[in-house]
Amino acid sequence: MSSNRPISTMQDHACPGHTPRVRRRPAVMGESGAVLQRRSMLARMISACAVVLSSATHAADKPALPYRLPATLVANRFFVQPVTDTGKALHLFTDTGGGLLFTPPTAEALGIEVKKPEKPGDPAGEIAWPTFGDQAWIPAPAQLDGKLPVLIPPPNQGLDLGGGMLGAPWFADRCWEFDYPAGTLTLLPNGKLPKVAIGHQVKLGFQAEDGKHTTHFPRITVRIDGEPLELLFDTGATSALTPEALATIADGGAATRGSSFITTSTAKRWRERHPDWLVIEKGEQGTKMDLVRAADVEVGGYSTGPVWFAVRPDDNFGKWMSQWMDQPIVGALGGNALRGFRVTVDYLSETATFEKPAK
Repeated sequence: MSSNRPISTMQDHACPGHTPRVRRRPAVMGESGAVLQRRSMLARMISACAVVLSSATHAADKPALPYRLPATLVANRFFVQPVTDTGKALHLFTDTGGGLLFTPPTAEALGIEVKKPEKPGDPAGEIAWPTFGDQAWIPAPAQLDGKLPVLIPPPNQGLDLGGGMLGAPWFADRCWEFDYPAGTLTLLPNGKLPKVAIGHQVKLGFQAEDGKHTTHFPRITVRIDGEPLELLFDTGATSALTPEALATIADGGAATRGSSFITTSTAKRWRERHPDWLVIEKGEQGTKMDLVRAADVEVGGYSTGPVWFAVRPDDNFGKWMSQWMDQPIVGALGGNALRGFRVTVDYLSETATFEKPAK
């Protein structure tokens, strides 16, 4: 997700598995020519990602489930470290709110030549899904039919993708356990949700047509300041903090970290109601956007907080990301809000459960 990207957010690299209902890219008013140029480049990246996915099911051997992936939690973001059957180790970023692509480090590890793209954002090559060994295996996307693009991230964008991004299409149609306190990512049999009180079950929203998901971006409802808000469930949301912001937050964490996002108009409403809520002006590197600390977030039947949100222009979510969702959203809920929970997400039943493991 976004770290040093000026103005843009996670939707810039969203790569849905199917064409959404809204096919025309919405206009974004009031942005500079440079930002619009970046948006155009990243829109081409979206198209490059989408063409490799279809309704065909990819057949691949897999271990018995549940299966704990070779994953690490770094600053509240999950990375996987699979190893191919020929011993090549990869390092891939996972992101429920992102796209599906490889970057040049994976091509280099696999001995695949990349070319300079004709236009920024165009593919620099293609890679077939690797065959992974039993000891460090990860699944292929459930609906992969073809090769994945190799994309070169835009310059000065600070995308911490490692060797690629395993985004929404990779998580689609499966059941996952994100255990933040334990730092583990586990693939479960479909429908294998833990037994929790009904208050800790959350119904998710997905854009769908004729009963089938047309995109795979989960919408989740949270409550902040007594107000229900619709957000993207976004395990890859990322912010890079300025030294001044790090000194103010003073939690000993890394500058680049799991984050959450909120629209400008919502943040303004918070500030008007709660002048005591801490705000760090221009606290995010690159974007120079503000950070606002919500005192409490209610999610999955629990209260958690305080949670820092990086502010984003309204159009980033209202006009851009919302076109991939079943309802308009006003932000994203990421790892800094989820860090105290074990969250299990079953995509097919559109349900998430929240547990708070004992410390």
